[in-house]
Amino acid sequence: MPHYNAYDSFKTKKSIEKKKRAKERAFGKNNDTADDFIIECCNTYGIVIEVRYDDAYVLFNNEIILAKLRNDINLVCNQVVFPGDKVVVEKNNDTYIINHLLKRSSILSRTKKDSTRLEDIGTTKNIAANVDLAVIVVAAKEPPLHPKFIDRYLMILQNSNIPVIICLNKCDLKSSEDEETLSVYRDLGFTVVETSTYSNIGIDNLKQQLLNKQAIFVGNSGVGKSSLTNAIMGDDEIKTSHVSDKSKRGRHTTTTSKYYIWEDNSSIIDTPGIRSLDVSTFEPMEIQDYFPEFENWKDKCKYSDCLHFNEPYDTCIVKQGVASGLISINRYESYLRIMSDVLDIKDYSEVLNSIYPEEVKKKSK
Repeated sequence: MPHYNAYDSFKTKKSIEKKKRAKERAFGKNNDTADDFIIECCNTYGIVIEVRYDDAYVLFNNEIILAKLRNDINLVCNQVVFPGDKVVVEKNNDTYIINHLLKRSSILSRTKKDSTRLEDIGTTKNIAANVDLAVIVVAAKEPPLHPKFIDRYLMILQNSNIPVIICLNKCDLKSSEDEETLSVYRDLGFTVVETSTYSNIGIDNLKQQLLNKQAIFVGNSGVGKSSLTNAIMGDDEIKTSHVSDKSKRGRHTTTTSKYYIWEDNSSIIDTPGIRSLDVSTFEPMEIQDYFPEFENWKDKCKYSDCLHFNEPYDTCIVKQGVASGLISINRYESYLRIMSDVLDIKDYSEVLNSIYPEEVKKKSK
């Protein structure tokens, strides 16, 4: 009889291998059935609007139908199709069958950093497909604005080649510190939209950004993604919730990604709130490429493979740029947090303490 820990490790390994094989089958890697399942194009198709465990709601011929995967796929539905997917369906007796999946233009995924009853840490979770625009929704308060969460989402979205805008919801509660944070992203070239569903501010501006696009709302729990979707849709049918008074963290009201059409050729995928984002799968050298403010500095460092992390201050021009105030200290600290995750280093405080003059350190508090 194996030791409990060994057996548990064995089960974990088998589970990972099983999930890997499921992904390969689902996305057509080395599998004839999946290769036949995914096709290049079709004139008549439906759009997946919500996925359950073994079936999916599909918008087909202007009505919502419930459809199942064809039998030979041999996978549960939520491992194969996702909101935004285009699928070819056929009615067999009284059941609609998803026979084919049209090749995707994009897929948004994340690696879970937190575990749940159904998913382990490190599980790659696909969220939505064929996204034209991602909206990172943050709040001025309840929950408070966390730019480091924005930075991680920017990395994931840019890595997926999905255009992105930032939406500050509850903007009527905005502080001067929030405005300073947003100005950093505006200076980097990102579009920032400010909204308040409570005061009906900025909704038309947001609609203009979303027109003729299949967009996705992403962000922490409680920031108001569903409330924004309600405002754009012009109704209040989507469930919304308040932030927990005790934890100041939002409750997960939206539990699965759902698809909404609010105008011709214009749709929104509303996603569950996410409390943590794992970026540890990125290579250390590539992370700096997602920080465009480093661009004019990083090539001037003494060493070509400089990570702008543990290297000496006098050899790293990026660190000098931060200390001089020409690179945002908050963005650099966000970079250090991400590098710590990737390099599996628990504490980066020594890096900060070794390079920042006292007045610069105060700005990061």
